[in-house]
Formats: sequence, C-alpha cells, structure tokens
Amino acid sequence: MKLIRGTTLLGIGILFVGCGAFSLPSVYDVLSKDQQATSFVSASIAEEISREYLKYHRTGIETERLRQLGKDIRSSHSKKAIFTESMADLTSTDQFFVCTLCRSTINVFARTFTEGELSGPERDDEAKKLMLGMCDYFAISTQEVCSGLFDLNWPILDFILNETVAKSNTFCSMLPIPICQVKQDEYNLTLSIQGDLPQESNSNLPAKTSEDILVLHLTDIHYDPEYAEGSNAACDEPMCCRNSLPEGSDSSAAAGFWSDYRDCDCPKRLILSAFEHIKENHKIEWIYHTGDVPPHNVWSTTRQGNLDMLSEIDELLAKYFPDTPIYPCLGNHEPHPANVFGNDEIPSSLRVDWLYEHVWSLWSKWLPAEAEETVLRGGYYTASPSKGHRIVALNSMDCYLYNWWLFYNATLIQEQLQWFHDTLLSAEEAGESVHILTHIPAGDGDCWCNWSQEYNRVLTRFNGIITGVFSGHTHKDEMNLHYSEDGYATVVNWNGGSLTSYSNKNPNYRLYELHPENWQVLDHHTYTFNLTEANLTPDEQPKWELEYQFTKEYTEDTSPAGIDRLLLEMAEKPDLLRKFWRNKFTNSDPKLAEGCDNACLSKTICRIATSNYQERTRCKELQAILAESLENEPDTDDNNGGGAAGLSALSLASLLALLAASKLLG
Repeated sequence: MKLIRGTTLLGIGILFVGCGAFSLPSVYDVLSKDQQATSFVSASIAEEISREYLKYHRTGIETERLRQLGKDIRSSHSKKAIFTESMADLTSTDQFFVCTLCRSTINVFARTFTEGELSGPERDDEAKKLMLGMCDYFAISTQEVCSGLFDLNWPILDFILNETVAKSNTFCSMLPIPICQVKQDEYNLTLSIQGDLPQESNSNLPAKTSEDILVLHLTDIHYDPEYAEGSNAACDEPMCCRNSLPEGSDSSAAAGFWSDYRDCDCPKRLILSAFEHIKENHKIEWIYHTGDVPPHNVWSTTRQGNLDMLSEIDELLAKYFPDTPIYPCLGNHEPHPANVFGNDEIPSSLRVDWLYEHVWSLWSKWLPAEAEETVLRGGYYTASPSKGHRIVALNSMDCYLYNWWLFYNATLIQEQLQWFHDTLLSAEEAGESVHILTHIPAGDGDCWCNWSQEYNRVLTRFNGIITGVFSGHTHKDEMNLHYSEDGYATVVNWNGGSLTSYSNKNPNYRLYELHPENWQVLDHHTYTFNLTEANLTPDEQPKWELEYQFTKEYTEDTSPAGIDRLLLEMAEKPDLLRKFWRNKFTNSDPKLAEGCDNACLSKTICRIATSNYQERTRCKELQAILAESLENEPDTDDNNGGGAAGLSALSLASLLALLAASKLLG
C-alpha cells in the first residue's frame, strides 16, 4: 500500500530546510472561491504556527496563541487516517491538517536553518529535536513512529536539501490536496513520442474461446512475520497486531487469528491458505505479482528484514507453483527506508543497488538474461514469453510523491519513461501485444501528475498494442480507465486489490481470462473470504469463494470503449455504482456498515475515470450525470448508506477555516 501518510509531515518538512521561508504564490485558477479562501487560511495559520512554535522551541515558553493553535490543530484531524489513507481520499478536515502542518514544518525548518540552529556540528541532533517536538506537540503520531521515520529518512533528506534546485513554496503543492496547490514550474517532463495518436476510443475485443488463458494476479501481500493472534489491533501506531493488549483492554481490541480488519497485515498462515486454495482450484498459466511484500511498519524496517521477507515469499511461490512463470514488479515497501528509489546518479551510500541485486537473484529464474541490465539499474524490465507477446514491468516509484528523489533531479524520472516509450515502439514494429505491470496506478492521488501526464501520452500513442495494465498499491479491487488528451478511452488499468486486509477489507486475489492471441482481458474473477467469519473458526481453513465475475456483474465488453460505456451506465444507474463500491472493498463488514453516501459515490466514479489526478474532464462529466440521477432517485434506506459522513467532514473543515480566519482578522 501507500507509504504511511504522516511521513510527509516529517519528510517533506525536513527536505526543504535550506530553501527559504514558505510563501504562497498564486493558487491554481481552477480552485473554487471557497477553496482559494481555505488555501489562504491554511497558509496564514501555517505562518502563525511556525512563528509561534519557533519561539516555543527556543525559549520553552508557550504563548497563549500557540496554545490555542495547538489545541485547534490537535483536535482537527484523525490520527489514524492521515497515516493509512491516500491523501486524495482524506476528509477535507484531514486534508486541511496535512496541508497546514506541511507548510508549518517547512517554515520552521527553513527559519531554523537560515538563523543558525541547523548549520553547526549538532545539526542532526537539532533537526531530530525539532521534528520530534512538532510530532508530539501537534499529535502527529507516537514518538516511536516519528523517531523511527526521522532516523531512517534523514540521511537521504539531508543530502537532497543541500542539492535540490526546487523552491520551497511549491513542495507542499506536490500533495494531492486542492487547497495546497500553487503554480509550479520546477519539473516539466516532456517525452519525445514518435508516431500518430488515435482518433477514437479503443474498442478492440475478440470473442471468448475454449483456448483462453487463465492468469493469476497477486498484489500487496504485506507479509508480517511478527503478527500475533490476540495482540492489540487498536494500537496508536499506523500498523498494529504485534504488541500485547494493554492491561484492562476490551477483548474486542484483540487481533483475529487469520488477520484483522483494522490496521494489520498478513500472518504467514493467511498467505499459505491463499496459495493452497489457488493451487488446488485453478489451472493458471502464469502469475503477475505487482509488489509490496513487506508490512506497513515503515518506521522500524531493516534492510535485512526486507530482504528476508522477499526471499521467503519467493520460496513459497516456487514451492506452490514450481512450474508456473512469475512476472513481478517492485512496490514502494520493498526498499529500506520505504518508498525511496533512485539510480546510479545519486551517491552510492544512498542507492538501493542492494535491493536491485537481490530481486534480480530472485527474478532471474523467470526473466531473460537481457533483463538484468535494467533490473540492476532501476528495477524495471521487459520480457517476451512467447512470439507476438511482451510484458513490460515498470518501477512506478518514479511517480510516487514519497520517493524523495523526485525532489532532487527530474532526469532520474524521465529516463525510465523514455525507455518505456522506446520499448513499446520496438514492440509495435515487431507486431507484439503488450501487458504492463506497475505497482501504483497513474490516477492515484499519490502519483505525481506531471509523470502521469507523460505516461498517459505514451499509453495513448501505443493503445493499439497495449491489451492490459495491471497494478496494486491501493488495496482496492478496482480499475482505472485511461483517456487521451482528446477524451478518447485508450487503455484499462486493472487493479488486483490486495492479499492483506489492511485496512478494512477482506483478503483477495484475482484471475484474468486472456485471449490466446493478443492477451486481451476478456473477463476477471475475484476470490475472497469473510474475515469476521473466518476468525470465528480459527481451527478451520477460511472459506475462499468467488465473490463476483466481472462480465456477469457489469458488462461483457471489457474494451476501453466498453468500460467507458459502463461508467456512463453507472452514472445513470447509481445502484450499479453502489455494487461496484461494495466489490471495491471486497464486501468487508466494516465498509458495508459504513455505507457510501452520495459524496462517496461521486468520488468513486471519478476515481475510475481518472488516470491523472489533476485531469478530471471525464470525471466531471460523469459526476454531473450521477448528480442528476441521484436527484431523481427515490429516497430509500438502501441507497442512503452513511449519508451524513461526507457532509459532516466538509462542514468541520469549513468551521475550522472560519474559526481560524476570525482569529486572524480579529
């Protein structure tokens, strides 16, 4: 899954110490007046927090104004959600908190650096003191989490802050939070793309045959070797189910045997159960494994621990599927520290060559010898398993906002994208059909929009030969539709969900039916089990069952044009969209209890139609149709699940902004 989100407050803040005090240039014109006003309030509060906190840091005297600001900020956010949810999916209240604290942290570090505290021999200690102080004062997370994240990330961040040419006033703008957006020109990737673009949606779809191929998609296993049944599943850290329950705790906080809906990852027995069920019930031709083997304890990982887990899961796959080719790609949790990748243009002591070398030692039994060069350089490769077919596996950390090297040198990013284009050009010339593996979907809010823009241009150019993109990362059983700049549907990104239950979902795996000639996805099947039911009978194997079959649940037309028509149908028939939402979260008990109100439905359809977080043309068209459909829909309990949730979150953020504004102006 995503990096624990609170790291941005620690990491981005540290990263830009030497870049000058934060100032707010013109916000994006596309923001509404309310968003622009809230953005101004956020920047103003951030300026006041940084000024007052710096006085407190230096003198130990807490002013009345800082006391009030601290109280407001500490009570304004969800301590767990900012670490476990994608920033794009946070409530407006939590987004306000993250944006404001990001700006505050940058201000504090910039002023401390320029005024001398971080320029002397005690710089490392002073930086840690600052970060842990802010972490505690504003209740970002526990001291253990904040301290661990600092220790793991500071050497990289310390190097980057001395080398980056970017300006401080745009860094928080990289976050997928509208009120944090300001205009920025630091990075402008532009690929050299050869050939003509399509003039209409891709509607190619061959008929099913008796020779169709069955392929397994595994993703986001998140194996936790320290998972303990009966441990604390309701801890203060972003990942639980490891430590004993505090004395006197309610027994409902105890972790289940097979895993837990709360912020917990996979015990080994769950992984073995899945592999055994797949082996006994499906005849698969090959496996796509789209990353994230280690668990979510990103504040306490070790290099050797990550290597050991990668080796252990590889051995299990080889044991259960000895004659089945496996095509993997890297997730953001594979390196140590998590999320941080780079190539040989960065200092050797900070590179992850050790990871590339290790995964090549594991992957080489499945991949051609010529893949070694790119795997060792950047963790990506291409392979042609059979004549007329090609697989391209990308390292999508080049788009991940928590890969700190994004802020260092854009050429590190463009290199793989250009290789991607050139590889597809060669595949087109050879008449090959192509599948793409990538951990993070381009439309995810944590994927840098400039990268997504160029990636989408490549997909548009070669959509005639790309017959499937396969991703993970979000832990949700979903899909994203890619569009050209002219609005044509071009490629479908199929997301495999996750084997882990982190957070609030049932474990799942997915099977694809592929046409034998061009590997077009003709159907897919999602298998899962109910975690509540399984934990009631720990002595029995979980009841893995087919949750749904795509063509029976939604549409038989799985071409890009067909999926676009499906989205229109979802907008016109909200019950179909509600069904998609339930399947998206694998019909887990907590999500079904939570429900999906109209705001949730609108966000759900937008996400399917988004392949670049800042490009929402098709999203807005569908949302408008959905809004009209919901307006005309009879008001029943069945279609009103959790109806007040979105409104209350929005209102709280608005009230917070108004409160802050009144204090600023009063």
